[in-house]
Amino acid sequence: MIASRPQRDVPQILFSVLLILTMLCCCVWIVKPFILSVIWAGLITIATWPLFTLLQRKIVRRRGVAILLMMLFLSAIFLLPVILSATAFTVMAQDALHWLMQLDMAHLPTCEFLNRIPKIGPHLHDKWLGLIHSDSAVLFGTLKPWLMKCATLLINELTHIGSLLVNGVLMLVSCLVFYLHGERIARGFRHFARRIAQGRGETAVVLAGKTIQVVAMGIVLTAVIQSAFAGIGLLICQIPAAALLTGMIFVLCLMQLGPVIVMLPAVAWLFWSGMHGMASLLLAWTVVAGALDNFIKPLLINRSADTSVLLIMIGVIGGMLAWGMIGLFIGPVLLAVSWRLLSTWVSEVDFRA
Repeated sequence: MIASRPQRDVPQILFSVLLILTMLCCCVWIVKPFILSVIWAGLITIATWPLFTLLQRKIVRRRGVAILLMMLFLSAIFLLPVILSATAFTVMAQDALHWLMQLDMAHLPTCEFLNRIPKIGPHLHDKWLGLIHSDSAVLFGTLKPWLMKCATLLINELTHIGSLLVNGVLMLVSCLVFYLHGERIARGFRHFARRIAQGRGETAVVLAGKTIQVVAMGIVLTAVIQSAFAGIGLLICQIPAAALLTGMIFVLCLMQLGPVIVMLPAVAWLFWSGMHGMASLLLAWTVVAGALDNFIKPLLINRSADTSVLLIMIGVIGGMLAWGMIGLFIGPVLLAVSWRLLSTWVSEVDFRA
């Protein structure tokens, strides 16, 4: 006797799927303000987990002390530069607004620094003085709206830095939770991936973790070291807004453009200011800072496992356009992980042939 198959209850299946999707959408809606910070914290925790385990097992031998040291390290690396940049932006915005409020035809700058430009400097300075004395009304009416727009743009950037600061604090809190319960969270991810795709899913999770560490060690940590070295040089040479320039150098290093783009104008400014000794020192410092990438990256990452520079640049630019400053960290890692998983999946055809 052939047993009859139970008929599928299509409405039950449909309403069950709709209920599950509704619950998932509601959960995502609730945690939406924290998603980017948690993802950022997860990437940082995975990347720094080898250092954390080294501290815990070989150096301090106590988990609580290791977590405290890691939190201090992350605060110094990620939170302190944001605070310094926000302070510099605030001072610049206040000075700009104060200058604009008092700006009139009698307060147009004389641009004395033009005289320090070799050969053409005095001629440019004479032209500028003649322009502001003869056509000052027209020039004042033309420049003031543009200057007000620049000041407004500067103030708007302060809001982005404030958002980055809030997300940075949430990231640090999430990192603390991950360090406390990292093993259990990782085991849960592996079990979830195995539930979805059996052994292949768990392999994908492990591969993603290794790729995150590769990208972080090869790209992010190299950028941190390069920008810190360049920032020390700017501070020693007494360059104004050194903290803000260091943040710009860090972004450029993430984009694989290096610190030279920011440091060379600083060298030129020192030469024009007559500080030739400081300028020569900063020039030598710039050469060393620009070459650090060629020495540090091979030590931090195996060349055979290196990720394409073009892929990293696309991830940095695309991530910044999609998610702001946090996207500088999330974008390249997501692209690198996706590329590694896709290439591993495609390469399985060769093993089956």
